[in-house]
Amino acid sequence: MSLIYKNIIGSTAVTLIDSYTDGNDSQEIASISLCNTHATDSVDVDLYYHLLEPVYYEPNNWDELENIIYKYHILKNVTIPKGVSIMLSDEYHFKLVSGEYKLYIKLSASDSTVDVIINIK
Repeated sequence: MSLIYKNIIGSTAVTLIDSYTDGNDSQEIASISLCNTHATDSVDVDLYYHLLEPVYYEPNNWDELENIIYKYHILKNVTIPKGVSIMLSDEYHFKLVSGEYKLYIKLSASDSTVDVIINIK
C-alpha cells in the first residue's frame, strides 16, 4: 500500500493521480479522505476521472485511430462543511484499470482548501 497526500487550494481542477506520467495503468484505491481545512466556509467538491480510450474506425487500421476521453464522476457538488472530513472507502470499488486515466478534484471557490489522502492498495 502507498499513500498520496495533497493540499488542494482554489477552484482550478487538480490532478491527483495521472497514469499518463506515472506509467501505472492499473491501480486500486482502498480509500480517499477529503478534509475541508477552510476556517469558515463549506466547500463543494467534484471528484472525477478522465479515461482515455482509443477508438478504431476500421478493425486493424492503425491509421484510423482516435482517442476519446470519457469523464466519470465519483462525487459531484458534494458539500463538505468547514472542519469536516469525509472518507470514501473500498466499498465503492475504486479500481482504475487498463487504460490511461487522470483522477481530478475540483473545489467550488478560489479560497477553498481541502486536504486529500489517497490510499492505494
